[in-house]
Order: sequence, then structure tokens, then C-alpha cells
Amino acid sequence: CDGGMLAGLLADRRAGRVGGTTAVFGAGHQALYFSKEVIPHIVEPFADTALTPVFHHVGVYAYRPDALAAYAQWPVGPLEQLEGLEQLRFLENGRRVLCVEVEPRGQQFWELNNPSDVAILEAMLAAR
Repeated sequence: CDGGMLAGLLADRRAGRVGGTTAVFGAGHQALYFSKEVIPHIVEPFADTALTPVFHHVGVYAYRPDALAAYAQWPVGPLEQLEGLEQLRFLENGRRVLCVEVEPRGQQFWELNNPSDVAILEAMLAAR
């Protein structure tokens, strides 16, 4: 995400709100972890338009039938339980999750995690 989005995510966390899910991935865009905390940890601020090493997770999924069948058989793991993120169940069971970078092209992304998010989302939709 850019510095402006990162600042918003960090402000939400300081205020005790979940502002979004972030993702860390390695070689070949293979997911390493997803969190409702801002990861990786950032010390220095970024300019609003500067690209950062933080990736805001936009949850659009494509699963093979066998992967979904396996998922349904696995118990909820400790990381999924703590974070409340279902994609962690795949990682906890040794399955690959691939990430695709998306260019926002001037569009904002927002998640519905808090009651205060409703007004923000409604305003974004009205502006389209």
C-alpha cells in the first residue's frame, strides 16, 4: 500500500480498531502470513504517495475443489483462532496460498470490520 493507506491502518490500530488485513509473501508471491496487525513492522513514516513494504490484503479467493474439501476437514488452528482469518488454516496445514499484487489505480480499498466503517464505505460507493 502507499504511505497514506499505511498511515490510516496504523491510526486505526492505535485507536483500537482493525483497519484492514495485511499480508507478507515471499518468493513467487507465496503467502508467509496474514494478520489484522500491520505487518511487517514499520518504524519510519512514508510519504502519502510512496510505496511501502506493507501489502493490504484484498480477499478474493480461487480454490480447487480438493483444497476446499481438505479445508473443511481440518480443525481451526491456533493462528486462525487468534487472528480470525480463515486463510491461515491453509498455511497452518502446510498448503500454499499464492498472492497477486493489485494496482489500485486511484481506487480506495476499505474493509467492513467496525461499525464506523459503514459510513466510510457508503461515502466511497457514493463517490463512484
